Amino acid sequence: MKIHDFDEKFYDYVRTWMAMHPNMTEKQVEESYNEIMLNWLNAPAKWLDGEKPGEYFLRYSEPRELMKLLEEYDKRDIGLPEPLYSRVVSVGKPCVAPLERLVRNGDNPESLRATALAILRDIGDPGTNELYIDLTCRGDMGDDISEMAADALSEGDGSIVNTLMERYEGATEFGQMRILDICANFPGDDRVYDRLIDKLRNRPEERAVYASLLGKLGDARAVDELKKYLTLQDIGYIEYLELRNAVEALGGDAGEERTFYGDPDFEAMRNM
Repeated sequence: MKIHDFDEKFYDYVRTWMAMHPNMTEKQVEESYNEIMLNWLNAPAKWLDGEKPGEYFLRYSEPRELMKLLEEYDKRDIGLPEPLYSRVVSVGKPCVAPLERLVRNGDNPESLRATALAILRDIGDPGTNELYIDLTCRGDMGDDISEMAADALSEGDGSIVNTLMERYEGATEFGQMRILDICANFPGDDRVYDRLIDKLRNRPEERAVYASLLGKLGDARAVDELKKYLTLQDIGYIEYLELRNAVEALGGDAGEERTFYGDPDFEAMRNM
């Protein structure tokens, strides 16, 4: 199993192509990028013994071989070839379980786990939702893998809300925030509204976040609760803006806008 640096070879190809088109502007080169890439993918390459880069990985169809390739590219810190990425996606379902194992193994490099998770999202197997839910619930701030999983759930539909809310109490503090962020995209479950109101009341340091999520949820019952905080003297300008925007998004009257002289965010925006 030989590992080729496809990115390096493509950049060599681009440099040669540009040398052959010396009068092209930077914009023209950018506009030609897709055409250059397509030509490179479909041209027989000496460094592949005459094979086309775009077809090279079609020789691999076994998930075990494909996972080994993903691991080797990551281990050697060589950019993952787009044709290899596409090949794993095209094999599809047989690769789902081994990709999930790569993601779940916390001893794997984050770069490898992120690649495997990105491929899973592109394969789009519904059974992967359980993995996304686990990662979302266990995640903490700065956990990029958990954030990717939460993004995948946000792209789904409201059928995920019930499962997420059933897992809510067992989630980390940050996981709970992500759960509510996802569920706010799909109105209709009173548990989401109730949890958001609870967070708004009891997490003053995150009040701006939960005000924004209430605005996204679109439940007008939150207007009176949100308006209670607009007159507080110990809130900052950004927090005030999020509260005010949420009230207005829900059809409420936020009243005359306050000034926050001395607040660095307010002064920065005023000077602009």
